[in-house]
Amino acid sequence: MKHFSISDIEGLTGIKAHTIRIWEQRYDLFRPKRTNTNIRYYDDNDLCLFLNIATLNENGYKISKISKMNTDEIVDTVKNLQGDIQNVSSQSQALCNAMIKMDEREFEEVLDDCIIKLGLEETMTEILFPFLCKVGEMWQVGTINPAHEHFATHKIAQKIIEATYAIKINPKPDAKKFVLFLPPLEQHELGLLFAQFLLRKYGHHCLYLGQNLPFETLAQVISYYEPDFAFTVLTTALSNVNVENTLENLKKATPNVKLIITGNLVANLNYQNTDLLLLIKSITSFTTFLSDNL
Repeated sequence: MKHFSISDIEGLTGIKAHTIRIWEQRYDLFRPKRTNTNIRYYDDNDLCLFLNIATLNENGYKISKISKMNTDEIVDTVKNLQGDIQNVSSQSQALCNAMIKMDEREFEEVLDDCIIKLGLEETMTEILFPFLCKVGEMWQVGTINPAHEHFATHKIAQKIIEATYAIKINPKPDAKKFVLFLPPLEQHELGLLFAQFLLRKYGHHCLYLGQNLPFETLAQVISYYEPDFAFTVLTTALSNVNVENTLENLKKATPNVKLIITGNLVANLNYQNTDLLLLIKSITSFTTFLSDNL
């Protein structure tokens, strides 16, 4: 089991360290373990308990009431909250708990329930993208390892692919042609997969080329396929110089084609939108672009 410091718990749950200490003393809610050198720590089970308590607290449960529940009662109460599919914090919490435990059945149950009740598009925009932001924060501070992130993203990717190919190809009369790809060094494919789902849903042609596409190959495809749009996502942490170079290479490889770029690195690009370049802050904004412009 992984060891978490009190500052780790604070960062992951939003519960202040001094509040945790007060709760420990006043309500005997948590009993931190000690290393051989007497350094206090919490384990995976403690983290899940903290996350559940944070969820209840966010939903109006006072700590004095929570402290009278045993662990099973806390878990059951959180599950009841999850029955409210619009409760984003409880859905995200349930996914986090399943991810930390790498519980495939539990993760898929929560995910399937959201998709059945909300549909994939709303599940992605309202629940999964906020969840993935939280996963990114957890990974950056070292409270989860790459295996946890891969577990979650792989499961989500499977659901997007299933939903995409469940849509019958039926281009509308004025359908546009899109090339979807990730440039060299970029590996995070969920945004690209979701864009493919949206394009298929909205009746456009979509050529999906996946991860790590060389610029030279992209230029050849653009010349041959003659798309109306090229779409990519930039999320990999690169230096500002590399981001600028990537954008220049993308522009050179896609002449006379409108280039649409999204992802968390868009904020680092010092460019204004033009007739051939559209920078959007998030993949969710792509839905608005499709409905308003195409």
